[in-house]
Parts: sequence; C-alpha cells; structure tokens
Amino acid sequence: MSTAPLTARELAALPVFPLPRVVFFPGSRLPLHLFEPRYRALIADCLANGPQAMVIALLAPGWEKHYDERPPIYDVAGVGRIVAHEKLSDGTYNVLLDGVARVRLDELAPGALPYRRAAATALDDTDGESSVARNDVTALLSAAAAIAAEVRRAHGAFSLGIEPGDPPSRIADTIADRLIGDTLTRQTILETLHVPDRVRLVTSALAEVLALMGSTSKPGGNDLAH
Repeated sequence: MSTAPLTARELAALPVFPLPRVVFFPGSRLPLHLFEPRYRALIADCLANGPQAMVIALLAPGWEKHYDERPPIYDVAGVGRIVAHEKLSDGTYNVLLDGVARVRLDELAPGALPYRRAAATALDDTDGESSVARNDVTALLSAAAAIAAEVRRAHGAFSLGIEPGDPPSRIADTIADRLIGDTLTRQTILETLHVPDRVRLVTSALAEVLALMGSTSKPGGNDLAH
C-alpha cells in the first residue's frame, strides 16, 4: 500500500471520527459505513472541499453517557486517506481509508460544524529499524505464524499481509492490526513510538492470544467464539 503523506495544511485541521472499539494503524485498510447525520456531513465536506483524509480516534472510557456530545478521546490516533467512497440511496456512505500515520491531536473549537476537528502532529517512530534485534523480529513472526495457522483452519484465505522487505515497525503494526483484538492493547501499541518496544509489546500480546487458544483446546476450556 502506497499512500501520499499528509501535508502541513491537511494536518492543521483534520476531521475526527471517534469510535468506541476501533484503533487504526498506519499501513492498514479500514472500511466504514457512515450513517449519522454529523458524519455524513463530515464525509460530504471532505469530498467537496478536502482534506481527503480523516482521523479515527478511540473514545475514552465513559463515552457512553456523552456520545451525542463531545466525549473524551485518546489524543494519539490513526489518520487515513479516503481511497474509495460510495453514497448510497438512503444518504449514507461507504468509505475506505488507507492508514497513513500516527498523529497526536489538539482538538479545535467546533464552530458551526456538526463534527469534530483537530490539528494533528505526525508522530515518527523512534530508535530506527536497525535497533530492533533480529531475535525479537523472529519471535514476533513465529508467534504470528502460529496464530495465523489456526485462523486458516476456519478462514483458508487469511493472510498476515506482510510483504518481503517490510521493516520491523510495519511488521509490528500489520500483525497487531490483523491478530490483536483487545482495544486497549491495540491503543497502547499505537502509542508506542519506540520500535523495539513496539515489536516486543506485540509479541507479548500474541503470546497471551496463544495461551488463550491453548486453554480453549483443553476439555472444559472456554469457547473463543462466545
């Protein structure tokens, strides 16, 4: 996936789509169905006036009581470019985003708009790819391969989505997106800019998934489908 980076002008005022259980990683792809009036207005403005991008921000705990207002969100989020869109006959939209970057948000005053916006600062990885130990990458890939093999028993076409030559940062993000379901763990991974720490964090989360999978395979184990 190759998507143009955000410009300084775009970063200065990005529309924000807060969601309760979605953490959006760079390099991932996210399909959305926008049906609330405020988010229909958001996508209509993006398509008519730009930017052709939006932030996907995770709602913070306690959002349920204030969902129709401006509930708190985590200030580190994922931003993606709109790469496909369709307006349906009922006025709702199907949208496809390609993840571009991690960003830190500084929310803007709402003004007359029905949706939220924020100034965003792109967050760069720290301690580059060369500082990641080869053994740590091997451990990450090994754990991911073990889980992927189990997933393929039910979904034969499943792929980890890793490409030859992907750097450790992209490998960690891709595997986290494909294999880690716990929302707060995903958010912690998104917020981890130090690449060696991110690789180890994803590996640790996968180990927990493998342990849970092992427990469900024993007599009396919990059913993962519940």
